[in-house]
Amino acid sequence: MVTPDSLSVWLNEQAWPIAIIVACVVFAFLALKISAQRRHKALASEREGVTEATFTAHLQQYGFDPAITGATYRYLQEVQLVRFPILPGDALDEDLGLDTEDIDQTISELTAALKRDRQPGLRHTPLVTVEDLVRLLQASPRKSRTAAA
Repeated sequence: MVTPDSLSVWLNEQAWPIAIIVACVVFAFLALKISAQRRHKALASEREGVTEATFTAHLQQYGFDPAITGATYRYLQEVQLVRFPILPGDALDEDLGLDTEDIDQTISELTAALKRDRQPGLRHTPLVTVEDLVRLLQASPRKSRTAAA
């Protein structure tokens, strides 16, 4: 193989390898997208009877506040755009697709909406599941009202 004299000659010689690499990347992207869509459809059909009411009732029998569990379920569905019914044991990252920033945003906005004080030191274990998130929110103290002077 001769050394190319110009950029256009080099690109012409490298067109097939570059096209193959681009095609592989596009194929991998499409395969992952189709896999994710199938998984979401499977989860939605498996959890057909799960609603906010059943989610709240399930956790209420273990002593969780129904207002907190309901707000958490609605927030995950409406703001974080989880498009399938949520179970308490769902992993925040693997099942719901939330990254660290999404989880921090969720904690901040839900503690504010529920009129709770966010205390970052309150958490001594990582948040893994939706139940862990609800447990953290319930353990957060209510905001105290300050008297007017």
